[in-house]
Amino acid sequence: MHINVGSKLTEYLKLLNQLEYYGNVPNDLINSLRSYALIVYRSDRQNSFIEPMPWIGIYIAIASLFCTLAMVADLIHGLRNRKLWFPCKYSTLNAASLSIIAVAMKLPMDLSSLMPGDVDQFTKIGSMGFMYTMMANLLPSLATMDSKELFTNIIALVVLVITLVVNVCIQIKTGVVSNTEVEHRLGGDHYSNYLSFYNQSIAIIYVAMILMLLMIHACSSIAILKSKQLLEVKYQAALKDQQLEPGRLTVEKLKKHVSNYWIMAGTGNPQFMTACSATGSASGVVCALSTVLHVIIMLFTVGRTKDYKSDYKWSMMVILIIQFIGSLLGTIAPLCRCFAALSFKLSIKWIWNSMKVFKVESYWTQKLFDLKQSSIPFFSCSRKFKFFVHNFEVLILGFCIGFQKAVVVACKIIGLIPVFIVICIFNCSCCWKWLKSMLIAFGIVFVKTTEQHETNENFSHYVLQLQDDMELAEITMKRISKSFDRLIKKAETTTLQSYEASKGIYRF
Repeated sequence: MHINVGSKLTEYLKLLNQLEYYGNVPNDLINSLRSYALIVYRSDRQNSFIEPMPWIGIYIAIASLFCTLAMVADLIHGLRNRKLWFPCKYSTLNAASLSIIAVAMKLPMDLSSLMPGDVDQFTKIGSMGFMYTMMANLLPSLATMDSKELFTNIIALVVLVITLVVNVCIQIKTGVVSNTEVEHRLGGDHYSNYLSFYNQSIAIIYVAMILMLLMIHACSSIAILKSKQLLEVKYQAALKDQQLEPGRLTVEKLKKHVSNYWIMAGTGNPQFMTACSATGSASGVVCALSTVLHVIIMLFTVGRTKDYKSDYKWSMMVILIIQFIGSLLGTIAPLCRCFAALSFKLSIKWIWNSMKVFKVESYWTQKLFDLKQSSIPFFSCSRKFKFFVHNFEVLILGFCIGFQKAVVVACKIIGLIPVFIVICIFNCSCCWKWLKSMLIAFGIVFVKTTEQHETNENFSHYVLQLQDDMELAEITMKRISKSFDRLIKKAETTTLQSYEASKGIYRF
């Protein structure tokens, strides 16, 4: 039988054969050395097994690139449609996206591969920051799902995130993440000891942030189910007033009728509702913090780009660059959603409502209250067992309601950061208006009279929002009206081109 012998084993056997020619070498020592031949052979085989690891790293980099392209596509889609709360069209939470994310997260999932180089460590830790950015971008897509699809995808996300967190915690304990291998301990390098503490601290921070974002996803999914029902009720109520008046149907009447529907569709978008919520604002703030940590990681990498010593070799640098670019570009949408509050009318009342962080609206917990009041049907069980199960169910749901309220309050507290920025903008705007009025009064500034635009009809009755005391800003209403006008012009152009094509008229 032919045995494929590796180079190390061949050299080791040659060395043993040379020792046999020396008479002063005891046979017991040679026999003892021969027993290590199997260990050397296994080491050779292990080296042959890890040869394709760089290409596996490229596979991880391609999956990360797909995730980055999906986030960039949503960014471009939001900018083109002037929707600065950036709805999710391409990066959505489903089976395909979760599979790609699982591939992109292979490095934090890897429990056994040593990461002795600095680039190896930074790439493994940076992957968790990339994971947070992807999850923050996926949050509004929850509003597009029905209850069954939402439950399935959230459970799948929970399994993926919990597995990631457990694996990272194991690696922190074993020293794979914290970079505390034997060679660093023996070397006594103070920089290595500092870097080990730094890596471990960043990894723990990322674990805490990912768990927090997972709770935000679960909290949002519970609120979305009830919020969509409330929006549907308001839509049906507004629909009753949308009856065409009897008489001759004119183009203006039809345009007004369709415009009202456009207002309801734009303001009642479930993704817009999720982006403007407390959870959407909190996820954007923490996403910005995650990106700052990722930038700090990259600063440590500068000047050490060749320090990769893991089995993935040169592919670690490719993964690090792609995921860093993805984190930077992917942070734009969640950060802009923090300021989705600018879509509403800035007033003292709005500021005061934003400060009420301990006020939890009913739609956040109403679904859990409904489950608490309902009972699980039993067909052939004893009365004591039913009583026990009912009390246990009430206890669990009571805890979930309290936990839900705590998460909402925490999100509102975090959301105060963009609120304070909005307040500063509001105060600067008021100061500028006051200064401008004073300059006009003294004749320093001459205001050129412009043509008065046609005042639009009050569309407030057709604005669909969860909170009735929240009014959309005038600029938001104008943006929705302009998008409707662009749609009309595009339809007119398409209709004209179709008509000319049918008549054989061609423009050159």
